[in-house]
Amino acid sequence: MAITDKPRPARAVTGHPRLPGRRRGAGKARMLPFALIAPAVVALLLIQGYPLVRLLVLSTQDFGPRSLFTGQADFVGLDNFTKIFSDADFRGVLLRTVVFTVLCVAFLMVLGFLLSHLLMGVSAWVRVVTTVCLVLVWAMPMVAATLVWQWMYQPQYGVANWLLTKLRVFGDLTAYDWFSHPTQALGLIILLTVWKGLPFVALTMFAARGQISESLYEAARLDGANTFQTFRHITIPLMRPVLAILTILEVIWSVNSFTPIWVLTQGGPDGQTTTLGVYAYITAFSRNDYGSGASIAVVTVLILAVFSIAYVRKLSAQGEKR
Repeated sequence: MAITDKPRPARAVTGHPRLPGRRRGAGKARMLPFALIAPAVVALLLIQGYPLVRLLVLSTQDFGPRSLFTGQADFVGLDNFTKIFSDADFRGVLLRTVVFTVLCVAFLMVLGFLLSHLLMGVSAWVRVVTTVCLVLVWAMPMVAATLVWQWMYQPQYGVANWLLTKLRVFGDLTAYDWFSHPTQALGLIILLTVWKGLPFVALTMFAARGQISESLYEAARLDGANTFQTFRHITIPLMRPVLAILTILEVIWSVNSFTPIWVLTQGGPDGQTTTLGVYAYITAFSRNDYGSGASIAVVTVLILAVFSIAYVRKLSAQGEKR
């Protein structure tokens, strides 16, 4: 009796089999982004990570002049932080830093937006000339700009005193020393900081404003919207990410501002223009209390980190509601 094999019905193929080579290729593709950013991460850890860790360690040590020669310092825990928080000078410096930062950032954002709006409406050659002037101001080193500012307001030969005296606006200011008065000295420092940082803010806002389609504004005008309404409902929402980045950057740069204050007043008169950056420098290098200076720097970093995280989360929540 012959045995014949009956053909079996073909089974439908529902999917491709997973081959080992394909799995390895997919794994390599997933790891490729991490491999590409790995050198940058390593560089950041070496350049920024180590100094931060060393700063944290130093803030918990009694590191003084003796430690510079011996390399040894006693561990004091949070004593440095307790000392600076109980210091009345530190509280005054912290309040002054907040006022200084708020005024600088407010002026920069308002003037930057107005200047960017002006650049949108002028002719091409005026825009080019204005942009070149802004870039030159931005490219000038801060030390050089501060020295020019110092010469302008020099009591005997400063051009600002000479001009104001000629205009008879405030009387005879031939020998007037602006930097011997705390409020006026701080005002000049704020003015210098705003003047130096305005090009970056204005040009960044101008670039962001140029990415908004004019058809949105035309449609809004056809619907009867005025300038304020288009600004509120079109310009601000679409520029919100750029405005957020600019605000965070300017807050960080204003809090850490050191060169204009140190060159113009060195924190004087009587410490009335001292901010956190200058106060940390004076504590560490003038008083030779490196541990307390490091703790002031750590507090500054923590304040900026908390502000940045809170500000970004608030903006994210507002974006989700919209």
